[in-house]
Amino acid sequence: MKTLNMDKFTSPLSYFWGVICTLIGALSLNDIAIVIGIILSIATFCINWAYKRRDFQHKKTLREEHYAKLNKDSNNCDL
Repeated sequence: MKTLNMDKFTSPLSYFWGVICTLIGALSLNDIAIVIGIILSIATFCINWAYKRRDFQHKKTLREEHYAKLNKDSNNCDL
């Protein structure tokens, strides 16, 4: 049975968190607020885009169903 070498996983993870903590420590409170504001505005844009796309697809489906029903009803007309 193969044993896991935990140093292979924990060393890069500890280096990563060390870099993150160093970067956060180098920022002032204003810099942190700016970064958080940018991240939140990008997240808001992505969420709005996803919901607008879903709404557009739903309306497109409803429109296609409506036109298919109208076309079906017009084919049965005896005029």
